[in-house]
Amino acid sequence: MNIYLRKILKHDITHQISVTNEVLNGFFGIYNDKESAIMKGKKSGFSGNVVFLLATDPRFGGDIKQIINAEGGMQEDDILLFVKGKSNYTIEVISASDSRHSTFLSMMDLERHLVINVDDDLYEADDDLESVRLTNGSNVLLYGVPGSGKSWTIEHEYCTKETKVDRLVFHPDYTYSDFIGQILPNVSEDGQVSYAFTAGPFTNILKEAYNNPRTEYVLVIEEINRGNAPAIFGEVFQLLDRKAEILDKEDDGFPIGTSEYGITNANMAKIIYGDPDHKVRIPSNLSIIGTMNTSDQNVFTLDTAFQRRWDMRLIENSFDEIDDNFANATILDTAVRWQDFCVEINKIIIGNNARMTSSEDKRLGAYFIHLRDLQYDDREEEKYEREFEDLKRRERYEKLSDEDAERLRQIRAARKQNRKFPEKVLKYLWDDAFKYNREVVFETGKYSSLESIIKYFTNAKGIDRYNVFKENVSDSFKAKNQ
Repeated sequence: MNIYLRKILKHDITHQISVTNEVLNGFFGIYNDKESAIMKGKKSGFSGNVVFLLATDPRFGGDIKQIINAEGGMQEDDILLFVKGKSNYTIEVISASDSRHSTFLSMMDLERHLVINVDDDLYEADDDLESVRLTNGSNVLLYGVPGSGKSWTIEHEYCTKETKVDRLVFHPDYTYSDFIGQILPNVSEDGQVSYAFTAGPFTNILKEAYNNPRTEYVLVIEEINRGNAPAIFGEVFQLLDRKAEILDKEDDGFPIGTSEYGITNANMAKIIYGDPDHKVRIPSNLSIIGTMNTSDQNVFTLDTAFQRRWDMRLIENSFDEIDDNFANATILDTAVRWQDFCVEINKIIIGNNARMTSSEDKRLGAYFIHLRDLQYDDREEEKYEREFEDLKRRERYEKLSDEDAERLRQIRAARKQNRKFPEKVLKYLWDDAFKYNREVVFETGKYSSLESIIKYFTNAKGIDRYNVFKENVSDSFKAKNQ
């Protein structure tokens, strides 16, 4: 077994630790400035990314000192022992009290650096992070109508305060290179251009999860069907097959929840394990959770081969788990509760099934809006007839006092707040849920455009705002309020 021995001098304790080009090339396989490798302390298990700095005299950078400190630190005349394992390099500090110290010192003679082949009994390799790794990793796809509570479910049911969570959003322009990584140019301080693989968020979280086996990691992919997910994952989608049981014979040694099959990707493997030949797997302490809205249009289809690798979970559109303060909040000044409005509208949507494809997916989600969108700002109420129009007219002719200008600002701020509900909810009902049969719910004989709908709703007061709906619809709201 080849090992690298580095004798510590006093200077090394306070400065960066130097290394020779011969060791860099022959032992670490490093030829370019700022290349890196994953290293961990043998006793502590602490892992870090060690960067090789070649701009001047070759030195170790990055997390090398943190790893050594986690091992208990180093003293003058100690020996750093580097061993290349299957997936990373292991560092051990050999102090003068260690029985091997004199043996290694005699091998080195007067040299500070030595790469040598030794018997295994001088070093017992410890590359196995899997024995202490958490085994809760899974792939989950949450789906449901917009606002049904998918993000709430992730936060409250799949994560704890200790969980390390990364979030990203798929979209039509999102690519494999964005997700996994890509080769990009790098310009050094002396103007030299080199090309190196720059890891994407998926590769980065694999690296973090691999090196921290006792920590739970979650990668959340919002709107997973808004991007071409199979193309974005590429060959990596094979990793979504998770190991489900420990075999009595010929088990691979990985814990339950690890990718059942490893893939070959030299760029990813070098970042994650420090070894381009290492098979890439999703570690068992990393879960991937995707979300998608079932009502979204112009999105990509998730094929069967992709979907079967996920645990599918429908998030029910219900107020059972909703905070009462939100469910019972009244919509502006109408005295109609959000829950009552939502339930009645959804009944109409479901009942409209014969005239609308996938009507169930068009329902209003309980979390479709926020509590703040329902709150009424009473500063909009005019102090005299046509106050708002009068102030705007006087503003045009620059005849406003400071007091009147402040009053106009207040009215505008209030109207902006009070428009949030119609701009979100009524627009969705008009443009999406009832796009092809608006007459089912809206009074289209009087209000033939979305502009006229929102204008009336915004300018009306109290329960009269609902006159934009068909009489039977507005009556159902009023009945709930009685």
